[in-house]
Amino acid sequence: MNFDDLNQLERQLLSILKEEYSFYQSLYIMLDKQRDLVQYNKDDHLLDLFAEIERCHQRIKKSEEKITALKTRNPHIFKMAVALPSVKKLINSIATLVKKNINLVHESEEYMKGRYERIKTEMGELQNSHKIMQYLTDGAPSPQFVDGKK
Repeated sequence: MNFDDLNQLERQLLSILKEEYSFYQSLYIMLDKQRDLVQYNKDDHLLDLFAEIERCHQRIKKSEEKITALKTRNPHIFKMAVALPSVKKLINSIATLVKKNINLVHESEEYMKGRYERIKTEMGELQNSHKIMQYLTDGAPSPQFVDGKK
């Protein structure tokens, strides 16, 4: 084992993890904005935010690939570098941000489920109203019978 290799890997990990920390902070802000848009029925910008989140999803995959590449290059040194206090601290900070991001996603899902159910109910009511209106307007005018006389 070479201490220069360990130091180099530590610097690489810290660099990558700092980028990740910054990314997850930005993701938190975006998810918070999305939650607010969903909560307050501001649907005009919602599609753009969903597209941005999809791009973030792709970014997360690339980050995982970077870390996996570092790990596969030299697993023994990687384990030692991950155990270093500076790296651990950054990993814990990222884990906390990820948990917060997940909580925001769950909140948005709850709002969306509520809206979905409300829209579904309103659609059912509109269909019933349409059927009633059709029933009332479809009947051709016909003479009314009173007292059995024509």
